Amino acid sequence: MHIQKHTLPGVMPGTHHVLNSYHFGEAGRGPHVYLQAGLHADELPGVVLLHRLCRRLEVLESEGRIRGQLTVVPMANPQGMTQHLQGQHFGRFDGVSAENFNRSYPDLSAAAAAQLDASADAAKVRGALRQALAARPVASTVDALRHTLFDMALAADVVLDVHCDSEAVLHLYGNNRHQAAAGELAGFLQAGATLLCDEAGGMSFDDAVVQNWRRLEDRLGVTLDIPLALTLELRGVADIEDRLAARDEGGLLAWLSWIGGLDGEKVAPPQAPQAATPLAGVEVIVAPHGGVVVYQGAPGQRLVAGARIGYLLNPLDGSQTPLLSQYGGYFYARVANRLATAGAELAFIAGSGCWREGDLLSA
Repeated sequence: MHIQKHTLPGVMPGTHHVLNSYHFGEAGRGPHVYLQAGLHADELPGVVLLHRLCRRLEVLESEGRIRGQLTVVPMANPQGMTQHLQGQHFGRFDGVSAENFNRSYPDLSAAAAAQLDASADAAKVRGALRQALAARPVASTVDALRHTLFDMALAADVVLDVHCDSEAVLHLYGNNRHQAAAGELAGFLQAGATLLCDEAGGMSFDDAVVQNWRRLEDRLGVTLDIPLALTLELRGVADIEDRLAARDEGGLLAWLSWIGGLDGEKVAPPQAPQAATPLAGVEVIVAPHGGVVVYQGAPGQRLVAGARIGYLLNPLDGSQTPLLSQYGGYFYARVANRLATAGAELAFIAGSGCWREGDLLSA
């Protein structure tokens, strides 16, 4: 294992942050897989999981069982880890600019296309994208973080960005081009929902990897072997247990063997619990007014159209407004905060239709 320390600037002179990346194996023997967790720094189940994975990969490397390259970043946002106010941790948005740490990754396709032609292979495409990234100015601490993480991801064949939701079952986000591969990971991890789209909007980390390649296809007029890039939502923020982390570690190791990252017996992926559905088919239940949320249903349930998942209580007059699913589907996530303001997103249900357009991810 090789540990690389990346120094990132702080917001004031004399301050900085250190980002550690852990590198296993060598180039040319198999796929290059990049895994990171904690980009939203207050989402910690993935931080625990990838810490465990690093310890296991050390052993496998000593046994000569790692093929290709594995790059692991268990704590991808040291800056966000420091953002505490009056005992509360705020790691989703930058405390200075209010930017979401998992949005606004750059479109490098125009600059990269200027260096390429229709005969370019994958290695040349990666080189051109990374060169275009290196030429971009770094104007803020958030830019520096994005630049460092995205450069490592652009070098890889497979990218897995590990997050978690508020209260949720394990689920995945991916691109329609990768439906089969996403289904394999969903099977190994027994993901409750797999949500696919052509473009999610907002240029989140995994989607930005895919969109850069898709836009290069359009500019060059070719079909490219686009790297697999997925977001894994590792249940909810409070789901931090050794039992769960051990089970997820086993699923990741089986998946890494399946895709050729580890030597050893390949076990075919189990069937995923639910078929993939469109990200545009997610029904978002919002609060029609302020009040206290009382849930009567939990993630993991399959709902029929019109099903009630709870109600919104007005604590002044005692009135209860039912919270209903219009379309039905697989109830996979809900918000932990039980005090809702009008218009707040409360629950998420994966349906088979397409109800939404535009930006498909929550803020």
